[in-house]
Amino acid sequence: MTHIVRLLILVTTSVMLLNIAPSWGQPVCAASGCNPTVRDANGHTARGTVALAADDQTGGDALTLVRVRVLTLNLYGLRYPSKQGSTSDESDCAGRLKAAAQRIRSADPPYDIVGIQELYSLPGTIACDPAPFLGELGAGSLGLRKILFSPKGKPSEGEANGGIALITPHIIEQQESRRFVGAGATLRVARGVVFARVAIRSDLKVDVYVVHLSPGRQKAAERKRELEALAKLIAVKSSASGNPVLVFGDFNIAGPPHVGDEYKAILQALRKPRDLWLANHPSNPGFTYDCLANPVTALRGCEYQARFDYLLLVTDRSLSNSDYQVNLDNGEAVRRVKWSTEGPHPLPVSDHYGVEATLSVERKPVTKSSR
Repeated sequence: MTHIVRLLILVTTSVMLLNIAPSWGQPVCAASGCNPTVRDANGHTARGTVALAADDQTGGDALTLVRVRVLTLNLYGLRYPSKQGSTSDESDCAGRLKAAAQRIRSADPPYDIVGIQELYSLPGTIACDPAPFLGELGAGSLGLRKILFSPKGKPSEGEANGGIALITPHIIEQQESRRFVGAGATLRVARGVVFARVAIRSDLKVDVYVVHLSPGRQKAAERKRELEALAKLIAVKSSASGNPVLVFGDFNIAGPPHVGDEYKAILQALRKPRDLWLANHPSNPGFTYDCLANPVTALRGCEYQARFDYLLLVTDRSLSNSDYQVNLDNGEAVRRVKWSTEGPHPLPVSDHYGVEATLSVERKPVTKSSR
């Protein structure tokens, strides 16, 4: 009898242990694909994503929801005025770039993918020194992966490397840069696109394209060719990858409400991608280049407003066969970033406002065939 009682106590204790909630650092779910590690009370993992398991009532497996936070920012990597020597830099290159890096590094929740334009390494030119940005970004122990100073230029033609960068705390499984064209007389650097396949988690990879198209009102034909080249690269890299496809950066093309043929060229080349700003703010122009409100932009004496910077989700099956549903997170999921330097005379960190978004990504449910 005593042996039976002991056995019952052992079984009861085991069942109780199985039902005890796990502590921090222990797995919080056992479903396939669910992230088992919790880093803080807010549910943020070490790499900036939040994983939630929801029962699939049709099959018994778990669908996993992952929040992915992304940012695009043109840093305005040039001093103003462009004269060197004893002329002071009214744009405060060092202060602006350092402040931008501080905000990226301290973001909570952290950014999963950051796309940067105009971060140059061109000593002896009017380009800002990248050291304040990279030094501040490297402070601490974040373990960030970086693609810098892309695409490669053509030195034989007097063209320097470009200013596109991609920053992420996640593993970059694949990467490639594609040069489009030189930038012209002000600073002759390569324009183009950086592709990266970023492993947000073991069961979620995102194909990211960070672009910087040619500037200037007279360069519409060049930008159209660049968009066509971008679409071809996406078709090669992502049409059969099964991954979500995001394109972001400085297109130098004004979007709604100033819609013209150039914005239509984006829609045509990328097969009607989802413009995430418009999806979240259909009646807000969302100017990212604002000569009337941004003191750094106004240094050059301009008098117009435009939305040049985009976060786009590519969904056409000829460019993406993604197995995932990508939606905007609740509330104001897409926001303009209006960071400034500190001190008695703060300046915006760039002549462009950045754009960030929080996305909810989950695998598309598999429709079971009836028997």
